Amino acid sequence: MKQVGIFLYEQVQAVDVAGALDTFGQANAELEKLGRPAAYQLHLIGLQAGLICAENGLKMTVDIGLGDCPELDYLVLPGGCGSQQLLENVSFLQWVQERDIELQKLLSICTGAFLLAATGLVDGRKVSTHWRFAQSLQAMFPAIVVEAEALYCRDGKYYSSGGMTAGIDLCLSVLEQDLGLHMAQTVAQELVMYLRRSGNQSQYSRPLSVQSSEETRFIHLQQWLLDNLHGSVTASQMAAEVCMSERHFRRQFSARFGLSPSRYLEQLRLDRARSLLLCDGYTLERVCAECGFVSTSSFGRLFKQRFFTTPMAFRKHFGVQQAGRGQAG
Repeated sequence: MKQVGIFLYEQVQAVDVAGALDTFGQANAELEKLGRPAAYQLHLIGLQAGLICAENGLKMTVDIGLGDCPELDYLVLPGGCGSQQLLENVSFLQWVQERDIELQKLLSICTGAFLLAATGLVDGRKVSTHWRFAQSLQAMFPAIVVEAEALYCRDGKYYSSGGMTAGIDLCLSVLEQDLGLHMAQTVAQELVMYLRRSGNQSQYSRPLSVQSSEETRFIHLQQWLLDNLHGSVTASQMAAEVCMSERHFRRQFSARFGLSPSRYLEQLRLDRARSLLLCDGYTLERVCAECGFVSTSSFGRLFKQRFFTTPMAFRKHFGVQQAGRGQAG
């Protein structure tokens, strides 16, 4: 049985904690239905035992203080605005460094990446965080390689994810490694996740339908579309990628995703464009070119229809956000 520690602290992001607890806990519940032993024992760890208050006001109980923590296989560092205070807690950072020797996996969720980076354990490694704080993370810790768009990423035994529900995707990927694809899919369905998303999917990509083994070709198509957003893509090309006639493909696609192929592609382009607008060095023209929009005017019109703001207004508002009080978890 894997010993999983989830670290709690004042002003932690509750959804980051709950997502990890529910993912591993649901796996145990599914195993029990099959008459199999639990795979995970979960520990709520903190600087000391007692109550803490999450960002949303929810009271949580820390069961084990640092000095009483058992040997762990996995350690999860959730995000939250309180993580900024922990960056200055030398005893906490040293504790993580010492625990790293025994850990099989060290995970961070959202702005928990700041805690992971502060330990120095991921210098020279790839790290993901909430898209809004990617630039701040890179500036604060120049020795790491920030994957600004990745939903989650793995570099060796170090795992990190974007914000909020991306932490569930990260935990599902760990669960798949431990218990197999079928169990990961079962847990995802029980958690009412649209898709057990791949780590290289953009944090902005729209939710897709739940995966099954029969949908392998459509999973391939999703990645193919993400790799070809800069070019001209037709429904006939998509149909060819999944080895279907165009008519049959259109029916199957709409049934799975609730959108026509062209509409779905448009949303992928807009999602990618939204992320690029927050990256330095990307002019509006470059964003359009890399996302397959024929003109800045058509891009602006579609962007406003989808996000209720103009591309430049979005960049001005979100491009200056910094990690701090009230940050997303």
